[in-house]
Amino acid sequence: MNAQHSWNVGKATGTCFGCGSELPPNTICWAALCDQPHQPAAELPAGPKAEKPDPKGPVDPSPFARVDFCEKCWGEGKRPTPPLTMFSFWKTTVPVPEQKKKLLVDDSVLIDVFSRMEGKTEPQEIRFRFVLALILMRKRLLKYEGMEETKPQAGTQDARPAEIWRMLPKGSDQPVHVINPHLTEEQIADVSQQLSAILAEEV
Repeated sequence: MNAQHSWNVGKATGTCFGCGSELPPNTICWAALCDQPHQPAAELPAGPKAEKPDPKGPVDPSPFARVDFCEKCWGEGKRPTPPLTMFSFWKTTVPVPEQKKKLLVDDSVLIDVFSRMEGKTEPQEIRFRFVLALILMRKRLLKYEGMEETKPQAGTQDARPAEIWRMLPKGSDQPVHVINPHLTEEQIADVSQQLSAILAEEV
């Protein structure tokens, strides 16, 4: 991702994925973060709303989609349907339009998303997880322990060694590893903004 690209991710839809009803502001709903297949948005289920093209430049394909459910549908066991695959969810409040975002997810949601993204290999997913690691470091939920380098894979365009950060979660003695994709400050800010959109909170 370069400075001329933005990363198109899902955000609060305002519509229940299960029944299609509108989710009024300030009401409780359930948000599900899903793996999104690499295919045109028109082929996805009707729940997620397609994003408009970014006038600033091309939009990188998103590895994720967010869908929301009303309490009734969630309580009835309705969940995302193929081709979407849910890997994290949380209970939240529908945001008020044009109102400054408030903290709508707790730290456990950020940790859960970060943990479940371990092993993801798509470039967008690596960037997403790296910025999540920076956020968790800021919240003192991850501690930087050191850095390792691995040899680049044969046949790849990038000849630089991969930089792997060794990090220690708070309250654990088992380190986790995070790939550093060497983002610029502008790119980090861009991904952080997209994270705020998909989680409906200020991160």
